[in-house]
Amino acid sequence: MFMRRGIRFCRAKSRVLLNKQRCPMKNTVDIEVQIDPQCHDPVVVIRTDRKTQQVEDIIHAVEACADSGFPMIAGYRDNEMELLSQRGIIRVYVEARKVRILTAGGVYDSRRTLSWLETVLNPDRFVRISRFEIVNIRKIARFDFSMAGTVHIVFDDGSVTWAARRYVRPIQQALNRMAAGREE
Repeated sequence: MFMRRGIRFCRAKSRVLLNKQRCPMKNTVDIEVQIDPQCHDPVVVIRTDRKTQQVEDIIHAVEACADSGFPMIAGYRDNEMELLSQRGIIRVYVEARKVRILTAGGVYDSRRTLSWLETVLNPDRFVRISRFEIVNIRKIARFDFSMAGTVHIVFDDGSVTWAARRYVRPIQQALNRMAAGREE
């Protein structure tokens, strides 16, 4: 194990327990980096006695860093442009020949095509479910497979949509990728 600017690095084949010492200053964070040849994707673990604003800030900073390779999406509402984080997008769809972006903050218009948005959206987060719609799979609450030929999708915010039968396999593959990422 070696230190560099307050960050502990450890080269090990197995997990090493974190140092239990607490720093007397409230706003400092101990960061330990473990180099493990068997771990191909970075995994961030936060150990704390309770969830605080500092913990929330750390989570948002790590997520922002992880999403930095994927651009913000321009959304327009009331003649004003707003940059939308991909994490906040629930679904992107075509309605009345216009591309719309649904977020928890409301519906925005996009001046880009659905095909262009599909190329810039994070493929680990978004999947096309029909010719006219792309959804954020991390915002899906549940699926209903009871209707033959289509899949009823309910989102965390209560909105609903339908997936075409030909897109069921890509949805399953995206869910399997997401599940595999959580297991590692």
